[in-house]
Amino acid sequence: MTTIEVKNLRRTFNKKSEFVAVDDVSFKINPGQIVALLGPNGAGKTTTVKMVAGYLTPTSGSVLIDGTNILDSPKLLRQNISTVFGGELGFYARATAYDNLNFFATLFNIPRSQRKQRIEKALKDVDLAEVTHKKISEFSRGMRQRMHIARALLKETDVILLDEPTSGLDVEIAHEIRSLVKQLAKQGKTILLTSHTMTEVEDLADRVLLIGAGKIIHDGTVKSVVSLSGVTKVDRPATLEESYLALAPELRR
Repeated sequence: MTTIEVKNLRRTFNKKSEFVAVDDVSFKINPGQIVALLGPNGAGKTTTVKMVAGYLTPTSGSVLIDGTNILDSPKLLRQNISTVFGGELGFYARATAYDNLNFFATLFNIPRSQRKQRIEKALKDVDLAEVTHKKISEFSRGMRQRMHIARALLKETDVILLDEPTSGLDVEIAHEIRSLVKQLAKQGKTILLTSHTMTEVEDLADRVLLIGAGKIIHDGTVKSVVSLSGVTKVDRPATLEESYLALAPELRR
């Protein structure tokens, strides 16, 4: 089980004048936790996730896995972090689910002797075992989204980054994906989630990180975000969506 800690993360881009995309962001996620990074477009969510995933080098600051900086150990990064971006692309449509995962197993340097077992386990974990030998072109959008998660599980990493995992899915399939994410957390996975779906964040997140203009504005629970917004309802508690809408103007650059 793995703890991931982000310390004073900063990322600037040099255009005509320096643009600060992420500014002194710090947070920690323990094993079994689902932490949601929530904010408007342009707030720094994607840049933060890309730095945690190792796709983008921080201008300053660090990402630690059990106390070790991933910049000092690319192997540690590969062995401990998987990223799920989702969407329609990312797989060979004319190849089967098994063959697709076998291709990625090769890229991940998974020993040949372990590949079959790990592919079968990953497909079983996302409830796709019965379609192991079906072509991806025959898969629904929800099945493809589960394939993205299966690809992450194939690496058997302790940290999973989920970027909009149910975007564009119907209600039933979205519910299945959320149930799977909860199961992963129960298994001790360390999960960072980004989502624009407030009901999803309410359902999944143990903690919510509100990010605005590249900074963490609030780190707390869904309940604390509602309290922060000051939104009250006479007949019921305020929802996260109502609270977020009230806070959104403060989060925009």
